[in-house]
Amino acid sequence: MKARSAIQRCLLVLDSLAVLMVLVMILLTIADVTMRKFVDKPMTGVTELVELALGAAFFFALPGVFWRCAHITMDIIDDHRPLWRPALQRVATVFNALVLVVLAWHMWQPMLDVISFGDTSADLQIPKIWFMAPAWVGILLSLLVVTLQLWLGTEPAAAKDDHGD
Repeated sequence: MKARSAIQRCLLVLDSLAVLMVLVMILLTIADVTMRKFVDKPMTGVTELVELALGAAFFFALPGVFWRCAHITMDIIDDHRPLWRPALQRVATVFNALVLVVLAWHMWQPMLDVISFGDTSADLQIPKIWFMAPAWVGILLSLLVVTLQLWLGTEPAAAKDDHGD
């Protein structure tokens, strides 16, 4: 139970960062629209900052989605064969791990290219690695979460209590 508690605390931090990034996107958009409307001067680089915040929000939230088993799913077999649910969950978790490994593997070389070429964004000259880093971190942490799910050998908490709807 200590491991689950530590994981949930870490995921709370990541979820909070994701929410903060959404708030940043909202505030930047409001500020930009307000500046356009009342001062007739849009803010430079808002699109890049919103793009960066969107990527961070999505990928920081991703490990929590895997932990809570909060993916969009279709219960095609579960209703007819409820005893198969644990096995199906295990197969899905293994498939998730494989997909995350493939994603991490295919992101490695482009990330090295971005670092070696020194690519930057057009308006604010933000190094492109800052756009890729949240994706890389989110995918690696998601892979860690999925691996822990397989290692602990139990369904995530959300998968146990949300099947009554």
